[in-house]
Amino acid sequence: MSKTILRRHLYVAALSSLMLAACAGAPKAPPKYDSASTPEAQAATFIGTNKDVKRMPSVSKVAVLSCNVMFAHAASAHAGTGSGILGDVGNSTRVEAKVSVFYTLVGLTDADYQRMTDQICANAEQRLAGSGFDLVPRATLMANEKYQALQAAGRETPFEYKAPGAGKSSRYMVYTVTGGSLYDPRYIGSMSGIGQAFKAAKGTSADQIATALMDQLGATGVNINLLVDFAELQSSGHGRGIQLADTNKAEVGGEVGLSVSGDIAFRVNEGLKCWDRFGNRECMVENGYTPTLASTNPVLMNEQFYRQVSDTTTTGDKAVAVLTKGLAVLSAMGGVKGSSQSTTRYEVEVEPAQFGDVASRGAQSFIDMALITAKSHR
Repeated sequence: MSKTILRRHLYVAALSSLMLAACAGAPKAPPKYDSASTPEAQAATFIGTNKDVKRMPSVSKVAVLSCNVMFAHAASAHAGTGSGILGDVGNSTRVEAKVSVFYTLVGLTDADYQRMTDQICANAEQRLAGSGFDLVPRATLMANEKYQALQAAGRETPFEYKAPGAGKSSRYMVYTVTGGSLYDPRYIGSMSGIGQAFKAAKGTSADQIATALMDQLGATGVNINLLVDFAELQSSGHGRGIQLADTNKAEVGGEVGLSVSGDIAFRVNEGLKCWDRFGNRECMVENGYTPTLASTNPVLMNEQFYRQVSDTTTTGDKAVAVLTKGLAVLSAMGGVKGSSQSTTRYEVEVEPAQFGDVASRGAQSFIDMALITAKSHR
């Protein structure tokens, strides 16, 4: 097939895709959480379930074995221009552009984050008990040798989580309730997972200890995971896939706003299978026995949680920024070589008590809606 015919076929395919997209209409904006409304009225909008939720009628006695809260400390987004396979060809050389925007949260210490985590987790336990579950008290857990062994098998927090695809400039830190540790492989990664696999051969992995503890207590294990974010960034450079046409504009948009998302997993005691090995009691939870309530949309708090947002772009950043801040447009000119960059940095300065109050209420809203959804399936 000649290059000309190939280009025509690609052009028709691209045009068809654009027509289908136009018929489908513009994507809808995500729903907004209404703090003036009730959690019951909004739970279906913000909380989804997996098929295991059918096991919820079996859940009565529960023990919160982990409560992890991840806070975003820094966020970034990038976009760039580029020529596509249907773009202009010839002897001209394009001048490409790259746009980067960075947001950093300042004003909070590790002690502040730990205090917020403890408050959020304590509140979650209170709401579990208030929803009709028979909750094993935290003091009882802390005194239990298996619970102590479970915490010893995990990682100390705060723990820096490397979010896939978030870039080196984005930073997330995970905190767990005081006296706890982080053992969920979603956070600690494959290397720790391999380490846990070796421990599993001896019956001492975190998961084996957790299930043995569930068996001993006669309780369903509950794992709570929350994310508290402070900025939403969109980039024209994301999700393009195969680039057919030239991209002549690189654009990054950003909005400061505190949001909470997460999931609550119930590892149902009824699904335990246990056996004796090496003189120890070992257990596992069968597939299909982990009802999970998870965010389908983040709970965005429509309240100011910061003192100010400052443009902290440095002199060095501005020296290379030959295009407009946050938006770059280029022209492909014959015989011109090179590239341009636009970098903008913002600091979001917060007051700890104000941030903690808004974050705690956002987490409470998520917890309430998740437990309302769980209760509806019991």
